[in-house]
Amino acid sequence: MKQTKVFIAVLVTSLVLTACSKQDKVPASTEASTATVVDKVTPEQQAAIDAIDKPVLDEKNQDIPAEIANAPADTATAHEENKN
Repeated sequence: MKQTKVFIAVLVTSLVLTACSKQDKVPASTEASTATVVDKVTPEQQAAIDAIDKPVLDEKNQDIPAEIANAPADTATAHEENKN
């Protein structure tokens, strides 16, 4: 019983200290003074990005040949799913 009261007292104390703590507010002038840098991407840069940024499709699934992976499902499989 005493442990429960101590636990509740610690919990309430932590909540009170959290609620009553000084809130750090950043002045609006500091937020507004931050400049956003916007750079234009040149066509040469975009071409370089496109040349590098070509993912290899299914690079982790090369163990199954395409003719097997792209084959239609068995008719028995479709029939078993529609039993219910």
